[in-house]
This record gives sequence, structure tokens and C-alpha cells, in this order.
Amino acid sequence: MTYRRRRRTLKDVAEIANVSEMTVSRVLRGTGVVAAGTRAHVQQVVEQLGYVQNHLAGSLATSRSNQVAVIIPSLINNVFPQVLAGITGELEKAGYNAVIGISDYDLGKEESLVASMISWRPAGFIATNLVHTKRTRNILANAGVPVVEMMDISGDPIDICVGLDHRRVGRVLVEHLLRKGYRRFGYLGWNNNDFAAATRYESIRDRLAEDGLDLVAPDLYDQPPDHRDGKEGLAYLLGQHGDLDVVVFSNDTAASGGIIHCLENDIAMPGGIALAGFSGLQLGQIMPRRLTTMRTKRFDIGRLAARSVLNQLVGQAVEKKVDLGFELLEGETA
Repeated sequence: MTYRRRRRTLKDVAEIANVSEMTVSRVLRGTGVVAAGTRAHVQQVVEQLGYVQNHLAGSLATSRSNQVAVIIPSLINNVFPQVLAGITGELEKAGYNAVIGISDYDLGKEESLVASMISWRPAGFIATNLVHTKRTRNILANAGVPVVEMMDISGDPIDICVGLDHRRVGRVLVEHLLRKGYRRFGYLGWNNNDFAAATRYESIRDRLAEDGLDLVAPDLYDQPPDHRDGKEGLAYLLGQHGDLDVVVFSNDTAASGGIIHCLENDIAMPGGIALAGFSGLQLGQIMPRRLTTMRTKRFDIGRLAARSVLNQLVGQAVEKKVDLGFELLEGETA
């Protein structure tokens, strides 16, 4: 795939709205006298085109920026610092800098960040996951710069996506645990806005349903669970459902908290309860009982996301979907 999309301009808005460029400019700046009906019509066209006003002035507007906009959902989650290391290292080798925004898993906040960052005309854009608001998708689709969505490849990308198939991750993990003889499954995670985690959860639930098995999954968290959440969540889950024989966590950080709960309460792993995570963080592999988990190539996802932007900028063909896969780490907890 080669990059060809042209960014939308103020002239495009004026032509489609059938008004002058001056009228569009007045609407966008909120100045001058413009009839209410005309103002509403122009704003509707702006929304449909995903147009964002250029904040660079004069000759600067025609210059190529050496900045690439990057939006990630969190820096608290231990996954994304490694993703960013891959992005920044690859960009710096080519003389580009990453400008980073944090969405806090909030699609509305992501939309505001996208509109703000695109208005400064970055050379490219790297976003996380494939789920966005309609306006965010319109802005990115009409930004006139290479757009790479990373972490998930299970949908239709705007330009390019780099990551892994989270639905397949869920199935592979469940099938491994079923082969081990586990039948009573619990799940601890947060799925409201972490869409990749939600996909894994749905995959786990659906695969178990194929064998007529249930998944106990209390809704405990309003953000991705950390060590304390994992520790306290496992205590709660086992207190309510003492017959479970395996618990899957949405991330390794929470799963490590679950390991600590078991160690502190002399619960055998896997004899008393089996635990499994996701990500393959080093933390889970240096626990007194090595965590069974699915390792992802986080650094490489970031590196190849950046490389995909850079290749498009110089006219090189790139793959529409880059699947970096995952690896089952069979630890000592399941």
C-alpha cells in the first residue's frame, strides 16, 4: 500500500458548502456576521470532511513538520512505555520527533487531542487501537498525512495497522488452559474503554461457551487494574466463587497482584487456583511463581508503527495490516 490521500483544505469546505472561503474562515474563527443557517451548514460540512483548521501561519503551513503525533491511552500501564521506546527510537534515526498525547482510555479526550495535534500539521499520526469516535476517524482519514493505528489488527484501519489479533489470543489461551484440565473459569479485567482487552474477554467467553462452560467475570474496575486491584480482585472473586480452578487477568500487572495474594494466603498455584495473564511483562516472569501469560512484541509494534509512517512519507509501499503475533509463555501458575 502506498500513501496518496490529500488533506482537506479550507477551499474544499467552501466549495462543498457553496460559500466563500472568507465565510468559512469567519465561521471557524467565530468572527464576523454570518447567517445562523449558513453557519450551521458550514459547520456540518466541516464535520463531514473531518477538516481541522491549520494553525501554522504563512510559509510555515507549506513546510513539512519533523514531528509525528502519537496518542496512547496510558503511561501507567507498563505496556506503553515499551511501545513508545520503539516509536521514538525509530523516528529519531530518521530525524523525526514524537509528540505524545495521553487519552486515558477516553474516546472524547482522544478526539480533542487528535483535533489539536492535527491542527499543527504533523508529518504523520500514530493512534492506539481501531476504535474512535466518528469525528476522530473523519479527521484522521482526511488529514493528508500517513496514519498508523497500532496494537490491534482485527478491524478496518484508516491507512495502516500494526499489532496482533486479540480475538485469537483469547482462543489460544483458553485452549491451552482447557488442555490442562481447567473447567471453572474466572476473569478479572476492565473492558469499558480498553477495546483490545474487551476483545480478548469476549473471545475467552465465546470459546468457553463452545464447550458449554461459563465465565465468572465481576465488573470491579473503572480503569485497567494494577497490582493492588489484582490482589484485592482475586481475594473478592475467590471469596464469592470458591469453586473456581483458574482465573485469567486482563494484564500481567494485575495477575502479579494475584500471585502475591496467593503467596500471602498459602494458596497453591496451580493446585489451589491457576492464574494466567496477558502481555508477557518481565514482572510476571521474575515472580516467585512464574506467570503463565501471552507475550506480545510491544517494542516491535511501536518500531514498525513508526517505520510504516516513515516509509509512506518517502513513497515506499507498506502492508495494510502488519501482524506481529504473540507467544504463549507457559509458566508455573497454570
